[in-house]
Amino acid sequence: MTLDYTDGFALLGGHLPVWNSRRFAALRMQRGWTQEELAEYSGLSVRTIRNLELGRVQNPRRSSVDLLVNALGVTDEQQQCAESPEPARWRGLQAPDSALVGSPSAHQQLVHTVRTHRLTTFLGPGGVGKTRMALDVAAQVSHLFRDGVEAVELGDLDPEDGRHGEQTAAVLERVRRQMARGLAPGRPGTGTPEIGPDTDMLLVLDNAEHIPAGVMAATRELQAAFPAVHIIITTRRRLTERMGANREIQPLPLEHPPGEPLSRAPAVELFLRHVGSATPAATELEKDLPLVAELCRRLGGLPRYIEFAAECLRAIPIRLMLSYGPTPEMLWSNDHALLRHQRSVTDSILWSVDLLSKDHRLLLERIAALPSRRFVLDEISAGYDRSAHPEGPNPLTLVSDLLDTSLLLPDPAHPYHYRLAPFGSEVLLRSGRPTPEPGGPALG
Repeated sequence: MTLDYTDGFALLGGHLPVWNSRRFAALRMQRGWTQEELAEYSGLSVRTIRNLELGRVQNPRRSSVDLLVNALGVTDEQQQCAESPEPARWRGLQAPDSALVGSPSAHQQLVHTVRTHRLTTFLGPGGVGKTRMALDVAAQVSHLFRDGVEAVELGDLDPEDGRHGEQTAAVLERVRRQMARGLAPGRPGTGTPEIGPDTDMLLVLDNAEHIPAGVMAATRELQAAFPAVHIIITTRRRLTERMGANREIQPLPLEHPPGEPLSRAPAVELFLRHVGSATPAATELEKDLPLVAELCRRLGGLPRYIEFAAECLRAIPIRLMLSYGPTPEMLWSNDHALLRHQRSVTDSILWSVDLLSKDHRLLLERIAALPSRRFVLDEISAGYDRSAHPEGPNPLTLVSDLLDTSLLLPDPAHPYHYRLAPFGSEVLLRSGRPTPEPGGPALG
């Protein structure tokens, strides 16, 4: 997607708060510059620009801001607009201000997909950053929608358990109640916002994996009622192959760009951001970047797991954390802004496991007990006796379902080789949670 510079400002929401770290980074990437190139054009150090974009500097010097403004070509009029921005047309979950970490080109591909498809589903395992990415993409395209963005949390709704009609109604009620906030008033004298077929809005339906049938039924109704509405759904498992576009959100890369320091590896960069430059551990970690990289590798490059580990460093040195694992018990947060199943690695994995059928659970437990973390299908089908299990499914028929839940991951280097998601084996073998009886929650 090619954008001119004026469109770049519109892409960022119409008015650019030049001191906002996310918008600093977005403008730089819009120009196609690296941090090193911006440093050269502005006269600031690469370290200063990096700290600004990572949000480590909350109140930058005015002189630094002026240098960046001049280098990026922000006009006086645009800067005045930035200092007195119009209220954002946004309802619900808010987009973070910090700059995204990862590939700018991959991010822009998602922006293009959301612009050109009425439905885009962001897929990936728990903790991979689907919500963060969806909200950031929504912020970038918000100017395209007259009635703005509505971000609706669905993760606190009860799982369907065969009652998708009730969940369809619950999703629609949340959307319509929130949609009415901030829309233009309706007919004179009514005082009621007008929600009509010309409503022009981007909806973000967040955390939908536990209500698949309900959220898809609601999506069909919303698209029929509001032809101009675009929808982003975030989910841990695939919901449809027949509507819209599916896009898998990938873990953060563990490799740093050629010629760049190890701190520029996206996973390491995120870890250092969450530790913060003002903490006692920050200076030591700068000296121990190989240890940070190894920790990020063991965490699978998953942003939420990386954030949990950064919180854990308040009490446990990184060398000790690595010598013990880290273990799922170390990776949790007291952040009550998160849903309960998002506050720890263990709860996150069990949330996905509890949505499975008995047969899927039994297969997962069998995989967790394998001696190797990576396996081929022969290892899970070995010893399967169809005559002894005439009513049970062949385990090979369940693999694609587990891949769709992101609890089972393909090995990109070896076709038909698989592994459990990070910490999957540890959580499954230690949970002690009984396998559900037939008729309990089931996949699909």
